[in-house]
Amino acid sequence: MSKQIVASTVLEGHLKALESDDGMLRQSAREALVALGGKAVGPLARALENAKSKQVRWEAAKALGAIGQVRAIPALVAALEDSDSDVIWLAAEALSDFGQEAWPALLKALVLEGTESVLLRKGAHHVFANQTESKGQGALAALQAALEDGALPEAAPMAAGELLMLLGARQVSAAPVATA
Repeated sequence: MSKQIVASTVLEGHLKALESDDGMLRQSAREALVALGGKAVGPLARALENAKSKQVRWEAAKALGAIGQVRAIPALVAALEDSDSDVIWLAAEALSDFGQEAWPALLKALVLEGTESVLLRKGAHHVFANQTESKGQGALAALQAALEDGALPEAAPMAAGELLMLLGARQVSAAPVATA
């Protein structure tokens, strides 16, 4: 059996263990996936996006945050609209840890879906709450204000677009989910 087949089988075994009712087994599997690093990002991103079990999505979000590879950002941004608030919180925490590396994908999502998605705005609020801008003439502060409860839903996409332009992003398109 080749090393690649063995590695793939081990990865699949750890992913399957995330479905266990045994919390210690899930934690052990998550830690093993984190130790695999980049090799686990694609499968974890797919689990975060597609798993029916909220515990699997929770474990996937936690693992992706711990791995800390930028390829996970699109999946974590998408998870801000998860049906489980704990998954949303973990995704927002992970995106916060990425700092400005996560901004373009999150700002693009806000421009495209921010008016319609209360969950996305709330998750983005969590991400941007403690962020600071290195340049931008107050655009981050305007976005933070636009994401506050009581702000008009249309304010967030407008403020996100302003900050995105200041960051030099020219094209607003949906970011693909990491699959490799």
